[in-house]
Amino acid sequence: MDNITILIIEDEPTINRIVSNYFMKEKFKVLSALDGFKGLQLFSQNKVDLVCLDIMMPNVNGWDVAKTIRETSNVPIIMMSALSEEEDILKGYSLKVDDYITKPFNPKILVAKVKSLLERLQSQDYSNQTSGSIEAGGILINLDTHKVFIDEVEIDLSKTEFDLLKYFVSHEGKICSRNLLLDEVWGIDVYVEDRIVDTYVKKLRKYLKTKSSYIKTVFGVGYRFEVIDE
Repeated sequence: MDNITILIIEDEPTINRIVSNYFMKEKFKVLSALDGFKGLQLFSQNKVDLVCLDIMMPNVNGWDVAKTIRETSNVPIIMMSALSEEEDILKGYSLKVDDYITKPFNPKILVAKVKSLLERLQSQDYSNQTSGSIEAGGILINLDTHKVFIDEVEIDLSKTEFDLLKYFVSHEGKICSRNLLLDEVWGIDVYVEDRIVDTYVKKLRKYLKTKSSYIKTVFGVGYRFEVIDE
């Protein structure tokens, strides 16, 4: 991980230092900021591969930092926050963040999340499955450019949302349990709660609009993607 740069934006000096040290022990290059304004400065001045971002910060809060970054970049973002209510988590995902970890957390878990996310993105870049495109019922997924079109209109998805939709479309008709989706989309080495799948499915259905009914709930099990003839 020597060539991977992590930007940590966290206003609590102790947490910032501890998290930074954990990443440096794993051979990541680390940039750190104690407020959102400085974090945005560092992001604009350096090549950053992933951002670990607190929410409640002085000057510029984490919501605004994420929104500003997303205006120009799809760099992976992991939110770190004591705000654990569902509406706070959903707000983070609405800003296209890739993951959300609630405080207090074990820094080892954060490092594991980062590694899994980066490895998944790297595998997408080099896997033969990422060439070309797949289509189902008016949903076109370009695997080369990571763009998604609904009836020829492009929609903007985060990397995790893209991966989940790609898995659904690639396995049309298959019943996908929440545990299966967690393993295939988030990775087997990363611990996330089952409800995160439901949160992402809820978001995907909003993006799909008239195609939302393609993602069917299999009660007590998970989900199944199935195109409905209109």
